[in-house]
Amino acid sequence: MMTLKASSTGLKKLASKIALPALLLSAIAGTSAASAAPKVVTTIAPVHSITQAILGDVSKAEMLVPQNASPHSTDFRPSQAKALQQADLVVWVGPGIETFLIDPLKTLASKAHVLELMDAKGIKRLTVRTGGDWEKHKHDDHDDHKDHDHDKEAKHDDHDDHKDHDHDKEAKHDDHDDHKDHDHDKEAKHDDHDDHKDHDHDKAGTDNHIWLDPQNGIAMAEAIAAELSEIDPDNAKIYEQNKNALVEKLAALIKDGKKDLAPLSKRPFLVFHDAYQYLEARFDLSATGSIMLQPGVAPGAARVKEVRKKLTDLKAVCLFTEPQFSDKIVPVLLENTPAKLGSLDPIGATQKAGADLYLNLIRSNIKALKECLSAS
Repeated sequence: MMTLKASSTGLKKLASKIALPALLLSAIAGTSAASAAPKVVTTIAPVHSITQAILGDVSKAEMLVPQNASPHSTDFRPSQAKALQQADLVVWVGPGIETFLIDPLKTLASKAHVLELMDAKGIKRLTVRTGGDWEKHKHDDHDDHKDHDHDKEAKHDDHDDHKDHDHDKEAKHDDHDDHKDHDHDKEAKHDDHDDHKDHDHDKAGTDNHIWLDPQNGIAMAEAIAAELSEIDPDNAKIYEQNKNALVEKLAALIKDGKKDLAPLSKRPFLVFHDAYQYLEARFDLSATGSIMLQPGVAPGAARVKEVRKKLTDLKAVCLFTEPQFSDKIVPVLLENTPAKLGSLDPIGATQKAGADLYLNLIRSNIKALKECLSAS
């Protein structure tokens, strides 16, 4: 019996000696598999959100631009340099938005895949609105382009199935997915086909706030999923599934948003700065101008008088501010006018960062528009 017991004990010791290396190898293999997950760097919160939604549990994307910071004036930090050096994929909107990233991408991310969403397949692009009651656009949002006259108006072609609207002689929108080129009185020509590659208009004159059209959000998701599948084919099926789930949610959000906002399409309103024409165009809304004609420059006494007159003359229903700008001037602007106060968020400053931020951003802006524009 003693012999058998000893033999049994010896076998257990032998088994443990064999099992220990096996466990170590398994742990090492698991660590190796985890480290093989792609290192993805993104810029602004909406881009980070869409990317993270597609990555799912495979990897955690890094966001370079804090939600409360402007991508135009972000200071480049050592931590950002390290992230770019280690990145397998960098996702950004383009040089018109993340101006701070132009040179670092060339020097620090030379080995990474770089996805510029402005050039992604299916992205619908609009020309900046200038003159009249819209921004002068003399800022980093557009690569050193000059002001455009555009007959002091801007006509936009960006609605799936609606006819032309006379938005108080301001913005005309036309977004047929299969429409041909239009002359637009020598203004901006928009090639708005889902599969277009080349663009007739100069990229420098393009409004870069493309993510505020949730249909563009779908195109961004498609492009990000394709890029991730290329650099990480082992997880391609996961990326495709996650992308399909996001696209389904965005399609439903667009459908519901159009239903909610359709009765309000003719109600005039003003925005704090001209960042929302993609949102307006997608849901056929009637913005008539912005408070700030030049970003970063507070409106003076003359401009305040102009805005108050416009709010009164047009019987504007709403004036929309933004969470990242001071609202000290708002009471002065609204005094003795019929306009109600609302708030729109162009970048997700008020949302929790992560995979759901983009959906929540679009949803909250639709809700804000509906609540303010429907107020009597």
